[in-house]
Amino acid sequence: MANTPPYGQPQNGQPQYNQPPQPQAPNYSQPQPGGPQYGQPQPMPYGQPQQYGQPQPYGQPQPPMPQYGQPRPMPYGQPAMPQPTASQPAVPQPAMPQYAQSQQYGQPQPPMPGNFPSQQAGAAAKNKPPVAIIIGAVAAVVVIALAAVFFLTNRVSRSDYEEALVQTQALESSYTAINEEFSSAASATDNDSSSAYDEGKKKLKTFKQDSDKLAAMKAVKKDKDVKEKYETFERDRAKYERYMNDLAQTMPALMKMTHTCTKLPKFDSADMSSYYRDLSKALESCAADAGDLAKVPIKSYAEYGTDMQESVSKKKDIVDQMADLNLNDIEYGSADYEKLQDLHAKMSDIDSPTLDQSDLQKAAKEADLSGSLKDLETTLSEKIK
Repeated sequence: MANTPPYGQPQNGQPQYNQPPQPQAPNYSQPQPGGPQYGQPQPMPYGQPQQYGQPQPYGQPQPPMPQYGQPRPMPYGQPAMPQPTASQPAVPQPAMPQYAQSQQYGQPQPPMPGNFPSQQAGAAAKNKPPVAIIIGAVAAVVVIALAAVFFLTNRVSRSDYEEALVQTQALESSYTAINEEFSSAASATDNDSSSAYDEGKKKLKTFKQDSDKLAAMKAVKKDKDVKEKYETFERDRAKYERYMNDLAQTMPALMKMTHTCTKLPKFDSADMSSYYRDLSKALESCAADAGDLAKVPIKSYAEYGTDMQESVSKKKDIVDQMADLNLNDIEYGSADYEKLQDLHAKMSDIDSPTLDQSDLQKAAKEADLSGSLKDLETTLSEKIK
């Protein structure tokens, strides 16, 4: 007892409780404090509960107990602490306070504004609507939007009808102007030239362009009744355009043939031989122009030209025989006189062709646009009311 040190003083170099352990220089030939003592109970591995009832070696530095619920990983980016081995003692480290420390990698993080805690992620995922419902909702919105667009783009307003009506009335005016232009060309003094119909053909081209503008208007495209009337008009317009273009090619050929075939030499009883020779030349020119008329696109006019060419050619042959007679010295009852009388009879037997007006009138009636234009105008006017 005399060798017992006072209370609070170290005994045999061992630290007192509640005093920090003092590190000693290691002696590798002796067992080291804190190292594994063979035959002595060992501390439980970190994280395992203490086995109650097991004595701890007295005087050995105790490892700091882990704080419940607090992991003890090393700070992120710091080197790992060296682990004790059988030949190297473990240097005891004082337990660091857990409060006011910076967050260590691997520790639970507090929820930040705008972020959800990790433990709530599963619950949020469970509350999400199924993908099929989302897709169905989006599809419904798209269908409604398309239906609205379809309604707005297909609805014909009053202004749409008025726009189409104005264009239809403009077509009526153009139609009248074209007919007047062609009639004027037919009665002109130079109507035997195709240039007389150039102005009419220009107006006809503009008429087609105006008709295409009407076809592109909303009232015609979207309204069933108006569209039906326009389609009827368009079929008639195509016939009218074709007929008028054919007239522009036919009328000059007809007028040219008419002028040529009516320009005959004046009869001269004092020089009958010269008269028949001049008449033969005139008939030759008439037959040539009749051949040109036979090539026009209007069938009735072409047939008329063919018949005229054949008839005039036959008459020319007879006139050529008359010119070969000695008509200047002809005597009544002579052979030349009898021959001349016989040739006159043959010429009289040749029929002069006529133009078939019935076919022409039929073609003109089929090309008439006044009826279909009027129906289109009436339908548009009723839509505006």
